[in-house]
Amino acid sequence: MIDDGQHIRSARLTDRQALADLSRRVHASADAQRRSLGIPTPSGEATSISLSALMPSWLPLRTPSVHMVAEVDGQLVASCRAVEEPHRDDWVITELDADDGPMAAEIRWSLLGAVVEEGTRREVGRFHVACADVRENLELFGQSGFTAYAQEEIWWRAPEATRGARGWMRSVLGRDRPRARRDGTAADLPAIMPAGAPDAWHIFDLWTHATPPAIARIEGYQAADWEDVGNEAIVPRSALNPILHFTDVAAWFLPFDQRAGAFAQHGTCKGAPHYLRFLVRDGIDGAAFLRAALARIGPDAAAAGILAPVRTYEAAGARAADEVGFEPIGRVTLLTREVRAQLRQPAMIPATTR
Repeated sequence: MIDDGQHIRSARLTDRQALADLSRRVHASADAQRRSLGIPTPSGEATSISLSALMPSWLPLRTPSVHMVAEVDGQLVASCRAVEEPHRDDWVITELDADDGPMAAEIRWSLLGAVVEEGTRREVGRFHVACADVRENLELFGQSGFTAYAQEEIWWRAPEATRGARGWMRSVLGRDRPRARRDGTAADLPAIMPAGAPDAWHIFDLWTHATPPAIARIEGYQAADWEDVGNEAIVPRSALNPILHFTDVAAWFLPFDQRAGAFAQHGTCKGAPHYLRFLVRDGIDGAAFLRAALARIGPDAAAAGILAPVRTYEAAGARAADEVGFEPIGRVTLLTREVRAQLRQPAMIPATTR
């Protein structure tokens, strides 16, 4: 119970329309970043996208591990849901919305507590969440035991139709003409290779190179986690990959000195912006690599627009995004909460003697 006339319960199938209406109201409001997770989406007359449009149903493609709602006098006023990560005991909170009102902050706090309590009963290892970098969200999660460990900038490449009369390939090769090498000759697109299970160690090595050790310890990836990057978008973690509905996933990498010099993962979203997550090793021409990846993605992504999350410590990736026409539209904070102690590395087991 929150208060008289207010209570928290599990969502029901019959709540579907009420939850869709709640999502639209919250994400269309002027203070959406304070009454929701506030993940930034493109704005503007020509490219207006509501986050609720990216989640057309309150039932995501991945079955919710838990979905709780707050009800006041029979009316739904808030919603919180989490999904289980494949291959792990971790849950990702993908929604924490509350209708406008004097008790919105208290209701969100109670809902979050109910979800965490349910996860504890189900022996969840960790919770993850990404939220807008605003005081209300950070205080809410901090009071609930979450710790911030990284930030992401969300970059946006507008649909090609809104970028002028230039063709798609002309856009990929350069803003006005192909970039030139230092010797003055035209720069060719680098040869990139499809990424699959045999390349997992090389991509893991690239992620280790691009990620500060303290963050790498928190996220706890192993080389085997990268085997499915060409057909799942779970790794590498970002603010967007638990939210967007991918109909197809592909990945490429740039071979460099018997290692991976750069990596890109593309998620196709039907009727919504496409997704691009990339890593660039220091010393690599990241812009040329991204142009090659954009050429592989093709015109459908150009027509839909592309969202790309880039960690704030990935300076090479941010420079590359800027050079190929992406623009930053907002920043989010990534947080985690340990629910139970987890064994991160194989342990030594005493040998027994007969």
